[in-house]
Amino acid sequence: MNSNYLKGLRIMYFALAMGIVLFLLIAIFLIRSNGAFSETDLSITQRIPFLITIVVLTGASFIAYRIIIPPKLEAIKTLPTLDRKLTAWRVLYILQGALIEAPAFFATVLFLLLGVSVLLVWPITGIVLFLLSQPTREKLISEANLSSSEIREFDMME
Repeated sequence: MNSNYLKGLRIMYFALAMGIVLFLLIAIFLIRSNGAFSETDLSITQRIPFLITIVVLTGASFIAYRIIIPPKLEAIKTLPTLDRKLTAWRVLYILQGALIEAPAFFATVLFLLLGVSVLLVWPITGIVLFLLSQPTREKLISEANLSSSEIREFDMME
């Protein structure tokens, strides 16, 4: 199961990242073809609330990450069986992906609406974060604090 477990988790993570990439490419194509979707040219003052919203959403995602992920990692370490640890770790990585993806998608939508190129920083950063936080065997072992017997059991799973 170890190769299937990590492969499945990586595929899910790749799919989340590709969602950002494809939506971003479509948004860039639409902006280059038709311009921003807002019906009128918004002044800087009219754009500021949208830009503040993306900054607040990013901050909220970061704070949620800092509040949710470390305690969940600690809880995973105390789970009694390998199966429960693996399930909890998978849920944790899906949650982490959602926290990365939310600001990236929102910024892409704002880019479609406003045409402000600076907003492209969010989806690009999201893609980079997905690449840097790929689930690996080593991360699983250290984050779930697997014992040597659990590592052997994990390696023997098919």
